[in-house]
Amino acid sequence: MRLTIKVILIIAVTVTTIISGIFYIMAQHFEEQMQLQLLSTARSMYNNILIVRKWVSDKEGVFVKKKTGSESNPYLKHPELLTANGDTLVLRNPALVTRELSNLTALLGKNFSFHMASLRFLNPENTPDDFERSALLFFRDSLKENNASEFYRSEMIDGKQQFRYFAPLYTEESCLSCHAEHGYSLGDVRGGISIMISKEQFQEAKEKNKLLLLIAAIFTICILSALIYLALRYIVIKPLKLIENSTEKIREGHYDFSLYLKQKDEIGSLAFAFEEMRKKIKQTTEKLISDEAKYRSMINHSVEAVAIINDKGEIIEFNSKLINLTGFNEKDIKNVNLFDIINLDSTKAIKDEKKDGIIEAHFESTLSSTYGLKIPVEIYKIKGFTQKQNANLSLVYIRDLSERKKIEQYSIQTEKIFALGQISSGIAHEIRNPLFAITNNLDFLKQNYKDSDKFNEVYPEFKDGINRIEQIVSAILDYAKPHELSFEFVQIKAIIEKSLILVQKQFEKSAIKINTDYNHNSKPIEVDSHQIEQVFINLLLNAFQAMSGAGVLNIRTNSTSSYLIIEIEDTGKGIPKDEIDRVFDPFYSKSPNGTGLGMAIVQRILNQHNAPFNLDSKVGLGTTFTISFPYSRG
Repeated sequence: MRLTIKVILIIAVTVTTIISGIFYIMAQHFEEQMQLQLLSTARSMYNNILIVRKWVSDKEGVFVKKKTGSESNPYLKHPELLTANGDTLVLRNPALVTRELSNLTALLGKNFSFHMASLRFLNPENTPDDFERSALLFFRDSLKENNASEFYRSEMIDGKQQFRYFAPLYTEESCLSCHAEHGYSLGDVRGGISIMISKEQFQEAKEKNKLLLLIAAIFTICILSALIYLALRYIVIKPLKLIENSTEKIREGHYDFSLYLKQKDEIGSLAFAFEEMRKKIKQTTEKLISDEAKYRSMINHSVEAVAIINDKGEIIEFNSKLINLTGFNEKDIKNVNLFDIINLDSTKAIKDEKKDGIIEAHFESTLSSTYGLKIPVEIYKIKGFTQKQNANLSLVYIRDLSERKKIEQYSIQTEKIFALGQISSGIAHEIRNPLFAITNNLDFLKQNYKDSDKFNEVYPEFKDGINRIEQIVSAILDYAKPHELSFEFVQIKAIIEKSLILVQKQFEKSAIKINTDYNHNSKPIEVDSHQIEQVFINLLLNAFQAMSGAGVLNIRTNSTSSYLIIEIEDTGKGIPKDEIDRVFDPFYSKSPNGTGLGMAIVQRILNQHNAPFNLDSKVGLGTTFTISFPYSRG
């Protein structure tokens, strides 16, 4: 919310609250004055009635000439008097005078009237209504406590507001002459005078007063608010607006301006301090821009991928080499956690030390790219420095070891192939020739001793042993002297289906379920179909042996812009972590009937096809072999 709006709201709320409070007090005071005026009027009427009653009582009643239609008081012992000249006089006691005055006010008065009432009335006309009964009970109950002298409240009668007032009539000495026989004693409450005054005129005056007060309050609020706002705008808001505009310029990177205020107050001091700060920020920013240009030039021209990460692994800064290595675009890589794409569970520590409070770590691991590849990398991590508002940052250098690993692997394979090539010729002469003679002699014995039970019992074992030796010799010669590849564009699904047919008999005798999920485009790949078929057969047979005749074999395909990816997953016994690297060594096998050359041949064929692969296995859970075939040799 803008400061101007806040100031307006504060002024409006403050002034409105104060003025409203003042005018509310005035309105309440008027209400009290109106109540006091009504009460004063009622008291005056009551006192006047008491004076009249007192005069009549002191005279022990008055006689008036009886007129036609007037009646005598039936409750008096001697209500009439006959004069010497023959006129009849009627006695009027205080009660009768009061009632006749009451009837007269009912006829003549428009805004007020009164009525005499008693709990022990003789005349039914003195019967109390609800208000009068409440008042009489109040006076009776409170007589001994506080000697209350009046009772009043406002009521709605016939749709009009009326002020009701009631004051008691106490038994005096002059009253006992008539009321002693009714059981009253001196000081008893005989009844009371109920006065009713219309509040319509007072209500009209009240409403007019409220309207006048409301108009005056609104006018006062507007004038005061406007004056206070104009004063604050000139003294506070306008200078602060200048400072705000200057701040906005700095936020946008503009520092070539000046801010000077003539005010000699706190805002002027603030403007002076801001101006000094602007100069220092300009100098510091120019230096930072220069240093950042040097820093970015060094990062972008680095031969390794470089990233700055926080303690959670979130990438703060990076260079183009990291984009090329991971396969993410510049927008998506900002949402990548470096710890998610680098396998920290299988790291090979090279160095981990602390110098001058900065922790250095140097290790090898694998990086998962968007192409589905597991790239071997060397990582140099420097932890413990700060950049801008970010603390606990790490500078990470990532070097791609793919070429070096290929060279190392190629060197190892070359040595293996060279060693096998040296012995392969010897194997052909030293093993195959005697093996040929043994086979011929065994066939000769088969023909001559085919009826011998003992010979027929041992013959299959000899034959299986000779066939086993021939398979090993053929595998060694095939590994040492591979055939020349013949590349062609084929559909991978056709090769997989043919391989499944070739191993079908092995799987038919087991409880292994085979699931296939071909989720790739129909784009063909350029491979030697016979060699790739051999790869799948070896992988399928290995999965069959790992599951010991029961489990699930999943074959999945997927595709990216550059690779066709195949996953062969089994639910077998898995491979221990320390044995995974030996799986591709010639003659290494955990199967009693294996030659130990199947995976070595798979590795050689895939390397010839420039097809990266990855072996992921967990003991007791199974093994997944992933191959990424490029669509073409180019």
